[in-house]
Amino acid sequence: MTQPVGPPASKRGVMIMEMGDEHSAGRRTIAQKLDYLITEIHPKDRGPFTYQEIADQIRKRAKEGDPTVSHGTVQAIRTGKVTNPGVDSLRALASFFGVPPSYFLDDEVSSAVETRIREIKESTEKADANDELAEVFADKDVRAVAFRLGGLSAKSLRGIKGIVEGFRKAEGLPEVPSRRTRRGRS
Repeated sequence: MTQPVGPPASKRGVMIMEMGDEHSAGRRTIAQKLDYLITEIHPKDRGPFTYQEIADQIRKRAKEGDPTVSHGTVQAIRTGKVTNPGVDSLRALASFFGVPPSYFLDDEVSSAVETRIREIKESTEKADANDELAEVFADKDVRAVAFRLGGLSAKSLRGIKGIVEGFRKAEGLPEVPSRRTRRGRS
């Protein structure tokens, strides 16, 4: 077993935890952190990357001397079969997901990164909604109808919505999902 380079942990101010202590202290495992990245970071028009896609992309982007991982290693880390992955594996995964390698080891960094990921996703959702609204309001007839709706009661608006939905169906247009359904909330 190799010893860490530098002064002993007690002199570096590092808290040493026995294996398994991270669970009792409420800390998340490397597996849980990797699962979060896989679940949350992927193109919006598709689901999460597969283990094979992650490994292939890491290998494809790697320059000479850069670390890579196999799809089996990605799976083993995510499922918790490998609880203490090598630094190179963590560096490769961090690079793929665009996070610092310390994301996997430092809970403060993990928290900051995940907060930033949520902020970016919320900002993207708002931008997408604004783009969608701008596209709809580009039609002058739609704008004219929308402006005339202001001031009507909720009951009247529900009635008009039903009429519009009937016309959309009659013209063979797709049903427009409610905003809540589109975001995955029911």
